[in-house]
Amino acid sequence: MQQTRAAKHAKQAKQRKAAASRNAATVATNLPMLTAMDDTLFGLLAEPWGDFTDTYPTVEEAVAAAEEAGGGLSCFSFHDSGEYERSLHRDTDDWRYEVALYPRGPLRELVKTTWLDADDRDQAMEQLHRVLAAYVPESLRRPGLETVQRPSTTSVPRIGWAQSLPVAGMQTWEDLHLAEKKLPLLDLAPFAVGPGRAYEPLPEETFALFHEHGLSARACAGCGAPVTDRHPHWPGVLVSVEYEGGPVCDRSRLGGGAVRRVGHVLDADQARPAGQLTGKEQKVPCQNCDVHVTEQHPDWPGVWAEAGGYSRPVCAVVGSVGDDAKAYDLVDCVYPHIPAGADSPAAAAIAAAKKSRYFFQPRLPIFQASWGR
Repeated sequence: MQQTRAAKHAKQAKQRKAAASRNAATVATNLPMLTAMDDTLFGLLAEPWGDFTDTYPTVEEAVAAAEEAGGGLSCFSFHDSGEYERSLHRDTDDWRYEVALYPRGPLRELVKTTWLDADDRDQAMEQLHRVLAAYVPESLRRPGLETVQRPSTTSVPRIGWAQSLPVAGMQTWEDLHLAEKKLPLLDLAPFAVGPGRAYEPLPEETFALFHEHGLSARACAGCGAPVTDRHPHWPGVLVSVEYEGGPVCDRSRLGGGAVRRVGHVLDADQARPAGQLTGKEQKVPCQNCDVHVTEQHPDWPGVWAEAGGYSRPVCAVVGSVGDDAKAYDLVDCVYPHIPAGADSPAAAAIAAAKKSRYFFQPRLPIFQASWGR
């Protein structure tokens, strides 16, 4: 009976979601291309946890569905307070409700770039478990609060902290919500973005903690962002995994204010003023945006950058992926230019991003036509 009710609710929720999707598609056909900010705001309208509790209106029905699914059921959702994954799983003879909290913002960037940097990524995962455990302030360490790795939708691992509580006696989601609010894990949420204020560069102490556990943890001397030169789309180029920065440094720690785009540096002595094109460089159109690009720009040797304008090496950014879990796990940060007729390590990812409609170029055609000509 429980499984029948769960299946019925799941079917109804699926029908509601399909209808909402059709309505959204109808509206979307009448909308102009979104800007990066618009894209973000539209993405926030989704509420995965609301869909989850609509599909399974009671804890009992969710447990029945988890049983049918083989012993587990989870929902990843983004909230203002953090990136969470809530799940039901069987532990010996009992069912437990687990809340996982994942690093976000600069701390997530550090975890991701450190893992990409590693020669032995399996060993790096063990080191990341230890460093995230040590990262928890002593005042927040409690029995049952542990580091966990949960299945990722990409090659990039999903690692964070978790706590769980027994489901026995819980009838409604409100019952679980009230019990969840008492978990010490939630007090860790402000630290999941970094030990300072939200979205400030991480302090040197955080990088030092990663170093103490044998991890590379490299920071750009120009802006403080965690960087790697082993990103699969940008081999040999220092990049952050921030969604609109990538290889570009704002030089905020070195005076900033440069209009032209310059790259990350590991040593402040390597930072040079933005260079100038001579006009004699070989130029070819980018196959994905038609901007003329060159790999002879003095600021981007060997990297295809706009042959004019702001000298951007970035062809497109990641738009709304439409799924909180996929957006969190995504290895894509920004996409490079690819000259017409050439290949690139990013070609397959760009094709997939275009197909999934998260290959986003926030450029107005009137300006695009004049850049790099």
